[in-house]
Amino acid sequence: MRIGFLSNYEKERIEFARKHGFGSVELTTSYAKTPPEYMPGQDGWQNAADKMKADYDEAGIRISCIGGFYINFMDPAVTEVGAELVRNNILLAEYLHVPAVAGFAGRIEGRPLEESLPKFKDIWTEHAKFADDHGVRIAFECCPMGYFHTPCDGINCITGPDMYEKCFNSVESEALGLEWDPSHLIPVFADPIINIRKFGSRIYHVHAKGAKVYWDTVRQYGIWYRGAVEHCHPGFGDEDWGQIIKELRRAGYHGDLNIEGWHDSVFRDFEGKKPEDIVFGDWKSGSPDLEDAGLIIALNHLKQWCPDGF
Repeated sequence: MRIGFLSNYEKERIEFARKHGFGSVELTTSYAKTPPEYMPGQDGWQNAADKMKADYDEAGIRISCIGGFYINFMDPAVTEVGAELVRNNILLAEYLHVPAVAGFAGRIEGRPLEESLPKFKDIWTEHAKFADDHGVRIAFECCPMGYFHTPCDGINCITGPDMYEKCFNSVESEALGLEWDPSHLIPVFADPIINIRKFGSRIYHVHAKGAKVYWDTVRQYGIWYRGAVEHCHPGFGDEDWGQIIKELRRAGYHGDLNIEGWHDSVFRDFEGKKPEDIVFGDWKSGSPDLEDAGLIIALNHLKQWCPDGF
């Protein structure tokens, strides 16, 4: 079980990971403005993929997941593009021997979550078969995406334990699972340990991110208040990473923990950000390296339960 972070393919970030002792990355392909040259469908993509893989291998960094499709698959305008995107990410994962690809499940926007189930079944039955045929698993990020960390809006229907169950029951394929993240459970007061014990066999990738409930704020203003709950780097939240890692191992999870940064309200780079865009409780820093400091703090916190070689 290695500890890493989410990253585009950039040599500077590979060197940062190597220098500070990170062992893995979730390779994010969806944040590029144009398809990366190593993506299937691009001319000479295999050569580019080989070069990329060699750079990670030389640094001792494992690509443990490919984060590639953070779009709304239930929007008719992106149906064909979305299908190609999923297939290409699966083909890339197969070529690189990466076990999982990750992204959103899609959602009928503005409607109750259950109304997305028929479309979920139509779309992901096909992708599940394709993934299974190529020896790759699909890990759905379970981010609620709505205001106050709730599923009141957004483009993702797999937003909590109830919908995990309903979606997995609608497509009977073990190719579909979770990109599990405790920070999406704590704000709605769901216990991460109970959640692992129920869904552990469907956890195919883990985002290491925490959440902190500020009870003084909740008791004064209620949960529907900006800053009542904040996402944060591991080590600063209410979750118990020792117990989480123990339960993940008990459940048979053999993958990595990749820290999802840029959410922490303090250990985050605010350079160029407008003051009015900063969430309540944020601290504006002039340092461009504060995000990386948060990653290193999180790495050292998680390493207590992930000794090298185990």
